[in-house]
Amino acid sequence: MEQHNQTLCAVYGALVHDLGKILYRAGESGSHSESGYKKLKAVWNQPDILDCIRYHHADALKSASLSKQSPAYVVYIADNIASAMDRREKENVEEGGQPFKKHLPLSSIFNLMHENPKDFEIPLEPLSNNYARPIPSGEYALTQQDYQNVANCLLQALRGIPPEPQWMNTTLSVLETWTSSIPSSTSTREYADVSLYDHQKITAAAASCISEYLLEHAVSDYQQVLVKQGENFWDEKAFLLYSADVSGIQNFIYTVSTDNALRSMRSRSFFLEFLMEHYIDEVLDGCGLSRANLLYSGGGHCYMLLPNTQKTKLCLAQQSANINRWLREQFGIRLFLADGMTPCSANELTNQPQKNAPYKEIFRRVFQQISYRKMHRYSAAELMELNRGTVRKDGRECKICGAVEQLNGEKCHWCNLFEQISRDIQDKRKTVFVVSETPYTQLHIELPHGDSCAYLSILETDDAQQLLQQTDDVLRVYTKNAQSLLSVGAHYASQLFVGEYHDSNRINELAEKSTGISRIAVCRMDVDDLGKAFISGFERPHAAAAEDKYKYVTISRTASFSRQMSRFFKYYINSILARVTKDALAVTIVYSGGDDVFLVGAWDHILEAAMRIQEDFQTYTCHTLHLSAGILLKNAKYPIRRSASEAAELEAFAKSHDGKNAVTIFEASAQQTYPWQIFQDKVINEKQNLLERFFANQEDAERGKAFLYRLLDLLRNSEQRINLARFAYLLARLEPKKNNPSYAMYAEFSKQMYQWYRNPTDRQQLITAIYIYVYQTRMKGDTDRA
Repeated sequence: MEQHNQTLCAVYGALVHDLGKILYRAGESGSHSESGYKKLKAVWNQPDILDCIRYHHADALKSASLSKQSPAYVVYIADNIASAMDRREKENVEEGGQPFKKHLPLSSIFNLMHENPKDFEIPLEPLSNNYARPIPSGEYALTQQDYQNVANCLLQALRGIPPEPQWMNTTLSVLETWTSSIPSSTSTREYADVSLYDHQKITAAAASCISEYLLEHAVSDYQQVLVKQGENFWDEKAFLLYSADVSGIQNFIYTVSTDNALRSMRSRSFFLEFLMEHYIDEVLDGCGLSRANLLYSGGGHCYMLLPNTQKTKLCLAQQSANINRWLREQFGIRLFLADGMTPCSANELTNQPQKNAPYKEIFRRVFQQISYRKMHRYSAAELMELNRGTVRKDGRECKICGAVEQLNGEKCHWCNLFEQISRDIQDKRKTVFVVSETPYTQLHIELPHGDSCAYLSILETDDAQQLLQQTDDVLRVYTKNAQSLLSVGAHYASQLFVGEYHDSNRINELAEKSTGISRIAVCRMDVDDLGKAFISGFERPHAAAAEDKYKYVTISRTASFSRQMSRFFKYYINSILARVTKDALAVTIVYSGGDDVFLVGAWDHILEAAMRIQEDFQTYTCHTLHLSAGILLKNAKYPIRRSASEAAELEAFAKSHDGKNAVTIFEASAQQTYPWQIFQDKVINEKQNLLERFFANQEDAERGKAFLYRLLDLLRNSEQRINLARFAYLLARLEPKKNNPSYAMYAEFSKQMYQWYRNPTDRQQLITAIYIYVYQTRMKGDTDRA
């Protein structure tokens, strides 16, 4: 649906209304509103957009001569609403005087989570493969030169973007690149943890909602409604909080058990992620909006802030019906999209009055609707339609998913496609996703589009550029993982992050790259209590007053937190796994998004990968959030579907550990479950390290293995008192002569082993360490003994 010109101007104005802050911090004098207006005038000579920049503060607006329906009034109140979502401090006209510090760095969004204030700041770093590691407060400061560089790069990029509807998402991506690591406010009286990007994006979302709401209600005097009677408008239900959730993801991804299982699983997870992004854009396009209104997407979920208009509600009903009809036609009952919405006011979005906690209540209402939709998926007519499914006379069905339609050989159309298209998804040269009304590659993915279909083609940059010049049936363009949108010449474009790191898509090849025994490992990881963090992570539950308890519970923080989580699991994970120490990790990402990770690889490489991800996640979140994981070792021929299911059981066992933040390795038992720090420090660094150092000096490797196997038997049966004597006897048999150079190493080894045997906790850690050491030192063809 075409965007109304008023809404278009309000959104573009909102997206750059505070650009002058960058110029002011870069050394320019005068108000940031005037600075931004003058610079943007040379870039976008659009009077309505420029008015939004120049007059977004009350003092300037009072003296302005504007039409009664100027979008500047919309941006003014939208900025106030977004500011109330960001912060509580009333900002001075400019940031130069106290209590503002001109070059204050951005504080980490995780600083205030779970009522345990951290003190980390984020270095200024344009979006790149590597995330900017949080730095302890006081060790870093932005400079005037930093802001000059940002201003120059940002203005140069904006010169290549006309302020037209088809370029709005490109504008958002450019702003994210250059303004997501600088603070919106530099007040020293509060945490500067909301970035300029998040503030301007939320302002744009609010502005679009307000503009569409006013247009539908035929309001003619914006000055009267939004300024003179602005306090009343804060109670208007002008907004809709909308959420959608895809059900059936786990079974859909992990149903595969064929030789090409990794390829198929990877493609299935990508398809589901892209399907959600496509649905989001279908909704936004239908409403005449942009991705400024998207608060969060990941893991098959999304949240959007939309206008509370009949046009929006009709669009949501149509789009939800369209995608579910298409899902039924293509996949039967395996996939379903449940959605929910609730009207809300600016006061509710800014959690006012705080004593009633309306912000949490908004999310609760939406969640209830989604839960209801999941319990009541289909109408009577739809159930009849599903029950009329085709039954083949020959009894044939897809060997993977069981479908009976569109069979090609032993597999259905979709299962064949998921195997074949995996190479394109993982091809580093193919960084542009084009959604069009006509397929442009032989391998393409069909998507729902109104009453018909659209097609996803995966292209290299040059091919995408050529296509965009030759055709006008392109609906949307996405670039992968920080590929420049402008280098594609892309309109209707957005930037998507994809966890794509892979070594091999063949399980047997991954197993052969392991150290010692040829085994793969399957790792399932998940953030502990993410739902709680999302809804109430910024609450101060022990505060006495409501204004203190909910001071930091804001939609800007929720949106920023969600964006940071999505970026870690969809994007930064690639560089974490690619970080080279000796050799590249023989690991393949099957799925990574939202808060969930599924890896397959050489067993010892998976251990390294899991510890890297956990350690980097702790750093990234300032030790506020934690991961739990299950790591399962299997023969390469073991069905990957069963491995995935069993690894999920191990992960669940880790989450049942007191305090979570744990890993369960090898088997689902308390004995094989460790807090991450214990696993790293005690199992790996202490016990496994001692085994490696001691046996590195043993000339007879086979004798050493035999010793360890006997040792394991004694450790497993330590309740038999006689085994302590046998344990001591085994150690004594290894004792060299006292003048032997290896005697000191033996003395350390035997002393530690004896002490660990006598302590139940150390004893279990030693068993795990021996397992790992034995697997590392086995020959490739060895069979299981431990």
